[in-house]
Amino acid sequence: MVSDDHTSNETTIPNSDMSSSQNPNNQPFSPTETPLVALNITAQINEKLTPSTFSQWRAQFEALLIGYDLLDYVNGLSVCPSSDGTPSFALKITHWVRQDKLILSAILASTSNTITPLIATAKTSHEAWKKLNHMYASRSRMRAMQFKEEITLIQEGNRSIPKYLHAVKALADEIALIDHPISDDDLTLYILNGLGFVFREIAAPIHARERSLTFEELHDLLVSHDSYLRQLESATQNLVVSANYTHRKPNSGNSSQKTHGKPAGFSETKAKLKTQSFTTKHRAGPITPSESTSPDANFVTKLVTRPSCALN
Repeated sequence: MVSDDHTSNETTIPNSDMSSSQNPNNQPFSPTETPLVALNITAQINEKLTPSTFSQWRAQFEALLIGYDLLDYVNGLSVCPSSDGTPSFALKITHWVRQDKLILSAILASTSNTITPLIATAKTSHEAWKKLNHMYASRSRMRAMQFKEEITLIQEGNRSIPKYLHAVKALADEIALIDHPISDDDLTLYILNGLGFVFREIAAPIHARERSLTFEELHDLLVSHDSYLRQLESATQNLVVSANYTHRKPNSGNSSQKTHGKPAGFSETKAKLKTQSFTTKHRAGPITPSESTSPDANFVTKLVTRPSCALN
């Protein structure tokens, strides 16, 4: 039944028993008890029909016609009644023709400029509907095959998990509009096959489940697992950076033992060598270990002892 609410988007054309004073817009009246319905396509169809949007357009238009109980007109189930010569049948014929023309007008108004001329010669809404289905239903089947191939081969790639899931769901919805809805198990299989190697740990339990997962449930699981992997990767990177910083930081305890990059004790050894060399020049013979008075004497002696013939 058509609502009488004044806020509705459709225009209900009143019956003929109402006076013209009650209809200031002078709209045509229905000669029967069933009111005529004029569809407001601009407000109720969000985009016009194009060669690539037939499935979406048909779904919206069919829902609109079902809501107003007018689908039988375009399906051919509601036909113009035959006249038996009585005034009552003449009124029914007039009502049917006028309602059918309102539907035909809505179809023409909801098509793009490239499609409108193709159905402009149609006399009834059913004829226009048949032409549109004949022209674009076969194309839709080809598009369904294309979408099925895409959803089979789709990969996550560089996309984020939410974007990847939305891309798969969009393909599944296109296939459902054109052909048949994809089952939850098949959709889950397509999604898991396109995921990267890092999701292998969660893919196995999902495959082993006895109950099918809906897309919403699978979406929540994969997004949560992706968030966990990102947190784990971030924690690992922070640990590596901290370890590298600790390794490169100079040791304050050993810094006093290094002078300009030279080993600790280098200056003392050099001074001892100079002293010992000076002492050796003023002695009659070579230095012996027993004559040394410091712990480093043996080391110094080995370095500075020369043959007796070389001493002055």
